[in-house]
Amino acid sequence: MRSRLLLAMSLLLVLSGCSSQLGRDIPECDGGVTNSVVMQIQSVPGTFYVPCVSALQAGWDFNHVEPRSGLATFTIDSDRIGEPFVTIRTTATCDISGAGPASSDERPIELYKDVVEDFEVRIVVVPEGPTEATLAAAQSVVVDSFGLRMRDRAVDARVDVVDSPTRDRIRAAQAAGAHVITISIRDAEEGTVALLLAGESEERVGTVRQVLDEIEEHVRKPSYRGSWFYVFEGGCTEYRFDAAGAGVETVAADVQRSLGFLDADAIKQTAREAGYDIP
Repeated sequence: MRSRLLLAMSLLLVLSGCSSQLGRDIPECDGGVTNSVVMQIQSVPGTFYVPCVSALQAGWDFNHVEPRSGLATFTIDSDRIGEPFVTIRTTATCDISGAGPASSDERPIELYKDVVEDFEVRIVVVPEGPTEATLAAAQSVVVDSFGLRMRDRAVDARVDVVDSPTRDRIRAAQAAGAHVITISIRDAEEGTVALLLAGESEERVGTVRQVLDEIEEHVRKPSYRGSWFYVFEGGCTEYRFDAAGAGVETVAADVQRSLGFLDADAIKQTAREAGYDIP
């Protein structure tokens, strides 16, 4: 009787469009029938799958399921990369027009991704000429940059020796989101370089150490933003990411290890056997 009452209460809240306090229990992948699992199924009645939590990484916190008619959501906080850093939304359909197919870790569920990974600081060194002196100076910049980290980002510095005008090489590097360091023959003689920050046209001149410090002042936290769409019959689950900070480079793998899916039909059958009055 109690289980039937809980289900009836949750169903009324779903149909009214109000959030429920009953979904504070975690929908565990091996936890069987819980209110949070049932409410997800009730929110999207035709879904073949509902998302679940298999494990939480250190520093992660689960925020309760919020059911609506046609929508069920929950979020996960991290003390390092965002509160919340990912929102899990299950609906009947998703707009995946901007996403591309990806290898799914949840077969036979299909996966599409539309994400932007911004982990590295990219620096392109453009020796003018190039001459033996400017090439040597450019290689020295790369050596000085090796192993550097700027605000939790690895530095990826490389020399562009493509046989094209300097101006074209600078434009191509900036278009790819890189900071550009140019070295003229005079720079090579005086031990200076010129810096063009990504997206800017104002040139700064100084020593290698000075321009590297200037780049670091303009570096933001590494980030992982966008959406994964798990598409299946009767529904779609979106993982919406807004993660930034130290350790964000592993967020994709961490989330794959931490979340999964439950078979809705199997849960319905188990729920009926447990006394839930579920269609």
